[in-house]
Amino acid sequence: MYLSSLVLKNFRSYENLTASFSDGINILQGRNAAGKTNVLEAVGFLSIGKSFRTQKEAECIKEGAQTAYIKGGIEKKEGRLHVEALISAFEKKSLKINGQPVKKMGELFGNFIAVVFSPEDLKVLKESPSLRRRFVDMEISKLKPAYFYELLEYGKALAQKNALLKSRMAEHQLKKLVTIYNEQLAAHGARIIATRQAFLTRLDEISRAVHADIAGGETLSLRYKYSAGGDDIAAALFEKMDKSLPSEIEQGFCLYGPHREDFIVSLNKDEVKAYSSQGQIRTAMLSLKLATFEIARSDFGESPVLLLDDVFSELDMARQSALLERIRGAQCFLTTAVPLKCAHAQIYTIADGKLREAVQPASS
Repeated sequence: MYLSSLVLKNFRSYENLTASFSDGINILQGRNAAGKTNVLEAVGFLSIGKSFRTQKEAECIKEGAQTAYIKGGIEKKEGRLHVEALISAFEKKSLKINGQPVKKMGELFGNFIAVVFSPEDLKVLKESPSLRRRFVDMEISKLKPAYFYELLEYGKALAQKNALLKSRMAEHQLKKLVTIYNEQLAAHGARIIATRQAFLTRLDEISRAVHADIAGGETLSLRYKYSAGGDDIAAALFEKMDKSLPSEIEQGFCLYGPHREDFIVSLNKDEVKAYSSQGQIRTAMLSLKLATFEIARSDFGESPVLLLDDVFSELDMARQSALLERIRGAQCFLTTAVPLKCAHAQIYTIADGKLREAVQPASS
């Protein structure tokens, strides 16, 4: 699949932008703060229905405007589709596929798959487990919309249980009601854990190979710290929750389940978060993103779109070549503040809220 056209109105630095793109490598070059990443953000929005840069979507609206609009034309094996997003400062955002409103976010996933790597992604490996869970859950949801709905149901039951744990109800009454929620959480949680296990096993294997290509000399590995395992995950999870009730009442929240899990990323068996340099963390995260790209390409039978924000500046020529070989046949958007030489790439210069296509592609 690839993005053939993009329309932006009052999105970030762009008042009006209409552009068409190559189905191969598209290099967006320009000075810092020229608006290169804004284009990637808009393309990513069409994939997951939200920004990969901010939780406050009103920030995506150009100053002085009340709404921002994004429309993308996507070419797929089964035909062309259009995805639209309308972001409002005062109302709920609106998403459409081929003119039809998207009523649930899960309806959007799988239509247009974009894999994004940006400097913000380094936080996934450096900061709290919640960011790592969010990364894994989002990548799986793109591939399996049913998983997204499983997360929603788990989240609803979790919120209801936590509210109950904070109440002043007598413990014997509380236990009866909590048991009902524990049964729901164990059922949904078991399916979440099993799906995460399968995905992380694949991610471990593929990211190890990717990292060897673009870094070399170090072995990347993943370890899933799941909350319950065994032949019957649901039974194991329910037992943990049941036994922990006194502690949960004391602390006022559920102590076990997918919402408390983590996965550990290591280089040569040393945890990245604790022992790696900024450059090592960057390369490790890039390897994970490229591995999710490989998984999506395998599962869908066509390549997702790859969005790489200022990646080449960190890689030498050999590693740039290894990366390009990995993404052969896919559409890729690369941003750079320094002009790049890349055979068969289409070059676009961004300045003053405008995107201009170069007369000739870059030569090798």
